[in-house]
Amino acid sequence: MSVELMVFPAQSRLFPPLLLFGLTLALTLGGIFARPIESLSLFWPVNAVLAGLLLRQPRLASVPGFSLMYLAMVSADLVTGSAWLPALWFNLCNLGAVVTIWRLLARLPRQHRRLRTPHGVLRLFAACAAAGAVAASLACLVATPWFDQSLQATWLAWFSEQFSTSVLVLPILLTAPSPRAWRRGASQRVRLAPLLVLLASLVVSLLFGGPGAIAFPVSALLWCALSYSPFLLSLLTLTAGSTLIVAVAQNLMHFSVPQSEAGVSALMSARLGIAMLVLGPLVLACINSANRSLLTRLAHQATIDHLTGAMTRSAFTQQAGALLDRRQRLAPGVPLTLMMLDIDHFKAINDQHGHAVGDQVLRQFARTVQENLHESELFARLGGEEFVIVLPGLAVEQSGFTAERLRRAVQDMQVMHEEQPLRITVSIGVAGCAAQSTRSLDTLLADADQALYRAKAHGRNRVEQAKSQRQVI
Repeated sequence: MSVELMVFPAQSRLFPPLLLFGLTLALTLGGIFARPIESLSLFWPVNAVLAGLLLRQPRLASVPGFSLMYLAMVSADLVTGSAWLPALWFNLCNLGAVVTIWRLLARLPRQHRRLRTPHGVLRLFAACAAAGAVAASLACLVATPWFDQSLQATWLAWFSEQFSTSVLVLPILLTAPSPRAWRRGASQRVRLAPLLVLLASLVVSLLFGGPGAIAFPVSALLWCALSYSPFLLSLLTLTAGSTLIVAVAQNLMHFSVPQSEAGVSALMSARLGIAMLVLGPLVLACINSANRSLLTRLAHQATIDHLTGAMTRSAFTQQAGALLDRRQRLAPGVPLTLMMLDIDHFKAINDQHGHAVGDQVLRQFARTVQENLHESELFARLGGEEFVIVLPGLAVEQSGFTAERLRRAVQDMQVMHEEQPLRITVSIGVAGCAAQSTRSLDTLLADADQALYRAKAHGRNRVEQAKSQRQVI
């Protein structure tokens, strides 16, 4: 047993560093194998992926973590035949880009770092530009022995690739939802029209060609920004951007001959232009997502009582009224029961123990009642310590067992104050609609309120039904 306690923690400490080393090695090898012979990589996502990983997993951003990244990059270059000096120096350039992005974004507030605000998107673009400048400047210090281009061309090649790749890749990592949020959103329907229009615009760009064709997908991307989450939009901008970059590099859009100096300059210009094109859609997606979140919070505050989690009075009136109307039109033969609940001696609890204890009683009371209800049953707080329940499909003659179960659950719940349990009880008034009968919500509430008043007058901690359906429990 003692051996297991020593081995398992050691394995858990080794797993993240090994995973980081393996991921860096695999990404670097993939970039090397996809690189044209004797040329800079067309698409080098290693730096952006590592920077995004550090921002999502801050524990990896340490001296050992950066050392493992650098070791993996150098190992990949040496394994594929690179000389020692360029392998050491140019991977130091790559590590410089990773550190720059991490340093500039790590201290931002979480909502900016996760691109939930337009400010966060602008800071991301600035960080990617700074990272590209750092990597390009370091590369030019020793570029002469290995590159035939001028220092200006070499700097622009490094900068344009680093900046464009980071802008296209990093948003995916920063906006990726957590596993719980992913499962929650998996059942949501996704509109296909914006996606199809985006794909069509890419086809038109390739067929039409020319420098202006890289702007053809912008309108479709803006539509996608209004239709999808920032994460899905980031995936689409990566797809669109990488497609256009490859098309320009392969001369599919008739910019110029790729091997010529003019061709290289055209590719640099196209990379930078494509990267800047995604700025507008990303900002729009963040604004749209923030607006949706705000509307969701406002709707939640309007319909859910912030203290107890029960429905508010206005939301209950709307939903219960709609339920009664639907019952009258579609299912008049289905019975319905309404219960009003009032916590006994609640004012005394507030006076003797304070409002904080009273709030605790309200929260625990609401939680206890909700645990004893089904999802189809409405539960609301009318105000103060008074609550209401609507139970569709339950005849008032059969409601005694349910009401008594709720009363006993409240009586048995434990509310501790200064290590002493408080005794909480509830009085319940019951009214209902029999089969084929129609009654308004106001009438049901008035009848249940009268029954509740009698329950209070007869000693509290009891259930009473309305006079027309009276059956004391």
